[in-house]
Amino acid sequence: MKRILAATDFSGSSHHALARAAQLARAHAAELHTIYVPAHGRWPQGSGVLAQYLSGGNVPTVEEDRQRLADEAARIARRFRVHAEAHVVPGKPAEEISAFATVREIDLVVVGSRGQGRLRAQAIGSTVLKVLWSSLVPVLMVRQPVDIAYRKVLVATDLGDRSLHVGRTALAMFPKASVSLLHAFRGEFETTLGLVGARPEEQRRYVTEAGEAAAIAFERFGDQLMAGSRRKVARVLAHSHPIPAIQKAVAELKPDLVVLGKHSGARWEELVLGSVVQNLLQQLKTDVLVVA
Repeated sequence: MKRILAATDFSGSSHHALARAAQLARAHAAELHTIYVPAHGRWPQGSGVLAQYLSGGNVPTVEEDRQRLADEAARIARRFRVHAEAHVVPGKPAEEISAFATVREIDLVVVGSRGQGRLRAQAIGSTVLKVLWSSLVPVLMVRQPVDIAYRKVLVATDLGDRSLHVGRTALAMFPKASVSLLHAFRGEFETTLGLVGARPEEQRRYVTEAGEAAAIAFERFGDQLMAGSRRKVARVLAHSHPIPAIQKAVAELKPDLVVLGKHSGARWEELVLGSVVQNLLQQLKTDVLVVA
């Protein structure tokens, strides 16, 4: 990685994000950029009913934001012994963060799990979700305070071509971490067999054969992912839906980070039906890296 962008709204969650971004910047000798996007915009003088209260506009407020971010960036830079640049860009947060990442050729965007406000105490913020779905680069959502580098990483895979990219991204970002690959499978016709009245022994035989096929495919995927590397990765095959399989693996393996590939379905499907990724983002207590 050459350039990392950490987004903040000065909430406690985003403080963790800044610290993790700085830790990664030091580990990879990467540029560290911090960004704050105030939603209040910028104008030279007040207008309408607010003119009597904002005769000078909100330019001073933006300058205060810039100083606040500069101070925060300097503090985190001293802690992790890196250089951090501060950018204040008024506008719509998710749009400006994604645009900045594209224009500046950022390799990783780091965000907190939620913004300010009591209503977001249990759920990730809407801005975070928008950044996750609109970003063309990997987005790291940070939940936990930062003490040390990630030591244990769990990578979920569906064995598709995109999963190779997801796995390679994780291996490159965290070269010193122990990595476990997880593949959850279910036979395509498991539910159908039950509905049409197949005998239990026939259903078990079908599941066994599906498991054998999944194991072969998983082995082939792992070999392809690790080709030319001496690095060892653990492989976990689970007969389950992805969400409970990942939750169980997290409970048993206790990773510091879970890596997921972004859903490739239509945007309306994400909004109406949700997805594996979105459900896990809400439910997991670990940090999560979503790779586009």
